[in-house]
Amino acid sequence: MIKHKIGIIGCGWFAPFHVNALRQLSDRVEVVWAADPDSERAASVAASIGARPLADYRAGLDEVDTVDILVPHHLHHPIAMDCLKAGKHVLLEKPIARTLREADDLIAAAERSHTTFMVALPHRYRPSIRLLKQAIESGEYGRLFMLDAMMDESLQAYTTVDWISRKDTLGGGVFFSSSPHMLDPMLWIGGDVIPGSCAMVGARGGVSMEGEDTAFSVFKFTSGVIAATRHTWASPRSQTWYTLIATCQRARLTLTTTPRGDLVREGASCLWHTRLTVSGEAERVLLDNDEGLDVIYEMTHFLDCIDSGATPATDGRAARKIIELVLSAYADAERRASNV
Repeated sequence: MIKHKIGIIGCGWFAPFHVNALRQLSDRVEVVWAADPDSERAASVAASIGARPLADYRAGLDEVDTVDILVPHHLHHPIAMDCLKAGKHVLLEKPIARTLREADDLIAAAERSHTTFMVALPHRYRPSIRLLKQAIESGEYGRLFMLDAMMDESLQAYTTVDWISRKDTLGGGVFFSSSPHMLDPMLWIGGDVIPGSCAMVGARGGVSMEGEDTAFSVFKFTSGVIAATRHTWASPRSQTWYTLIATCQRARLTLTTTPRGDLVREGASCLWHTRLTVSGEAERVLLDNDEGLDVIYEMTHFLDCIDSGATPATDGRAARKIIELVLSAYADAERRASNV
């Protein structure tokens, strides 16, 4: 098996989560450098995994075959384009881009370079989500007819970061930036969405930002399943980080994941609790463990695809479907004046 040489681009709050996964995969990857314009952040992340810090990722592209891009949304397109043009395998944090044109540019560049291009949408790779999907598809609980997702987050301090507070750099508000965490597994479970069926409303619950900090959406799949998302960054106190409910004819399956500590302050060291239950005539526990925001499952899939040549489950085209859905809902909300 080839040991891949990888560079980390972007050393912000989420980088330690990727470092933890890469450390566990040291038999398959060698992290050569970590790049960030902030020298202290680059030095900290690089030191945590035995790599060298860089101020400019372009100075190190010749030394690696793979890059892990963890930068603000408005930088996804230019940085990923640089890396794809240089012939590198690319793992790009979600969203793929801020616009469909940018997404199409990246998809075309990946096809020209004949490299692996994957967008990091981690939740569909988590064992708990996979177990939920298997339980639905088993038929044991009857036909699925409704999906509901709630993300409850207290991120008032996090959203004061300049690029997050601005629509042009974030791409929108919470619905654009974070609701895809639930939209992706919902689309993976439900299939194709009826074009134009997604409607959203947005509001500000107290976070200082240009876009909405709270959003609801409803949409319908071609299979007949209906779905809803609810997401806020303005929760006064987050109790359960996210809840994903699948209602079938004979039972309701409920997946919850919540941090045991302060996620914003503790970051990658935060402990978690995940639980999947099925409620029919009686409640049963299908899963109860400490699974959390661990990206090793998506990272393993990415490396497997590089080695086998397989197409990633969340490739550019899969990721494009999500922002197409979101941007369409935004356009409709603007027409109806239902967003901030």
